[in-house]
Amino acid sequence: MCAMKQESSKRVLIIEDDIDLLMLLERRLKKEGFEVETAISLPEAEELIIYFSPHLVILDINVNGQDGRKLCWKIKKQGTDPDIKVVMISGFDINPVRAALFGADDIVPKPFNIDFLVGRVDRLLFYLPDYK
Repeated sequence: MCAMKQESSKRVLIIEDDIDLLMLLERRLKKEGFEVETAISLPEAEELIIYFSPHLVILDINVNGQDGRKLCWKIKKQGTDPDIKVVMISGFDINPVRAALFGADDIVPKPFNIDFLVGRVDRLLFYLPDYK
């Protein structure tokens, strides 16, 4: 069981252009008690970051041919809340050290076990204070 089912739910934004994977992640995270929004493009994601104020972003490195690492950098270095956690997911062989250079808090290679990803999300959000 997810540790987040306790008090207030944490907000997670999923940015993924594979609709099947996006829907699978959305359903699972909602089942675990997270409040979830989704985006299939980086411009849509940028708007949702402002209005949804996620605690964590699950971000594909390649979203419709656009480089998700640039959005990660923007979230962590130029955003209004650098405490937003970012988990990058990728089908490419990406070195975790390189991902960290863009500000990613974690990277999960595709394909992945959904329980593994949910565990990573839990780990990153477990110590956050309760938000409104």
